[in-house]
Amino acid sequence: MIKNELPKDLATALDCAIRDSNGSMARGYKMKNGKDDQYNNYMSNEEWDDYLAKMDQAHKRQYGMGAGGELKAGKYPPKMASFGSSSRLIYELSKDFDGFIFEERLDTRVGGVANLDGFLRKGSKYIYVEAKRREIYSPSHERQDIKSVYEPVYEWIKGNSSQFDFTSERGNVENGEETKKITFKINEKPIKYFDLKQLICHYLGITYDIAKHSTHNVTIKFLYLLYNPNKVEEKIDKHYRKKVMDRYKEVKSFINANREILESIFKVVLQYQIEMHNLEKPQIDNFEFKLVDQNNYQSELTDF
Repeated sequence: MIKNELPKDLATALDCAIRDSNGSMARGYKMKNGKDDQYNNYMSNEEWDDYLAKMDQAHKRQYGMGAGGELKAGKYPPKMASFGSSSRLIYELSKDFDGFIFEERLDTRVGGVANLDGFLRKGSKYIYVEAKRREIYSPSHERQDIKSVYEPVYEWIKGNSSQFDFTSERGNVENGEETKKITFKINEKPIKYFDLKQLICHYLGITYDIAKHSTHNVTIKFLYLLYNPNKVEEKIDKHYRKKVMDRYKEVKSFINANREILESIFKVVLQYQIEMHNLEKPQIDNFEFKLVDQNNYQSELTDF
């Protein structure tokens, strides 16, 4: 049986367009599950094995220690074998930068660990990276199931930002832990396709890590690496092409319009960590949230 022989959704349509623009000939990852399921929006098994063999051992260990399960097949093929994988996007763009760390894990002191796609330290300059490729084409982030332990953080942000708001409904119980269905809002408008829950989690990890080490005189840049599909537009299945391009433009427009608000949330989260854990306030000379794509990302690492 061939899975995804034709695109079934926006994300798969993008996967296949990237595949076709790369000129891959040996298509389709075959699962060894007795059913011979084949996923045509992934590398072939042979392509993937070759790709993995060429990966730097240090980078392979970093991905192996991460929580994403990027390199191993489970119920589905390895995540990084997908042509639309965001981890593959950041890996290919960052692997040649000395000291770059993939799958950086930081304690949030709230609900577990923040898993950042990338981190590079250059002396007193810290660069954190979150990469998105196929993820923005998934269903809306409205009414997300989120651990209840995060709700006091959202209340804190709401109390210190006139532009941030959220609604909370009773969720489910998962592994004995209650969840809430959360919808985030900026200037009273629900956020649909930008993962603000994840960004706040990243901010919690970064700010706690910076504060607990009493870091001083640092400059922090948070790069939001969003894949630009313009180059593969003509390869996108005609039934999905306009929707894919419109979604990309919508997310890009949201980030550009609210960049200053996203930066201000970092400062509020930092103050939350300081007061909740009685930490010394770190001296951060500057914090910048910046949207980049595959065309200008590397220059941000080089020039910073």
